[in-house]
Amino acid sequence: MIVPGVKYVPGRNDYSDRDGQKYGVAIHNTSNDAPASGEASYATRRTDGVSAHFYVDDREVIQSIDTKYRTGHAGSSAGNENAVSVEITGTNSKSRAWWIANVAWDDLGRVLAAVCRAYDIEPRRASVAEMKANPKVRAFYSHDDMRRAWGGTTHTDPGGNFPWDYLFASVKQAMGPATPPPVQEDDMTPEEQRDADIWPNGYGDAKTNPSITLGTFVRNVGRDTEAARKELEELRTQVAELASRPAAAVDYDQLADALLRRVIAGGANPANPTQ
Repeated sequence: MIVPGVKYVPGRNDYSDRDGQKYGVAIHNTSNDAPASGEASYATRRTDGVSAHFYVDDREVIQSIDTKYRTGHAGSSAGNENAVSVEITGTNSKSRAWWIANVAWDDLGRVLAAVCRAYDIEPRRASVAEMKANPKVRAFYSHDDMRRAWGGTTHTDPGGNFPWDYLFASVKQAMGPATPPPVQEDDMTPEEQRDADIWPNGYGDAKTNPSITLGTFVRNVGRDTEAARKELEELRTQVAELASRPAAAVDYDQLADALLRRVIAGGANPANPTQ
């Protein structure tokens, strides 16, 4: 996957993958203060077999390798093959405050949100025990976590002060709110249940479903706010005029029902809310 909207500078050392799948996100630091552009440029000509999918600094995220390929980043076959690799400018000695101030968190969050959606990866850090038990655990891990779980390296980045909470907050914000569970019938009011029975997919043909509240009708057929406001005002005017008649001459429940049915009978076309 090439993430849309991200600068792409094709690097070297992309390796074939058995199925192109990824199961985790590996977080590294570059062990220097070079900009992401410098790292991405170096990746186009380096000959040591090392590579990463993304480079990040305080200004941008640059993609270097398509995520369907394996990169040389972990020191172990499990890490290299199963993880999307992210190199963030910095060193192990950086403070938490430095990391927070020197990473393009919003851009990184959007990129990793796309990765998480594509590969069903959970934005959380796996434990080393999980990683040992399952090299395909769908989570995030550090280079040090990979060292302790799978060996093959002495690297311990991104360091003890790296703000994982900040990283996950950025990814979760970019992913948006979780889809709420469907409302169970027992949790619905009688009015909500009636509306759900009439229009189970959100809205239907208003002319054949008159038994619905005006508010729900206006909302479901997608009428614009101004048109709905004008229609309500016209109804209020008619009701006020009729209400001025002797009370014995007016059945208000019947009146309201008749007016509502009249509006619906000549109402909006759900496919064209302006009609």
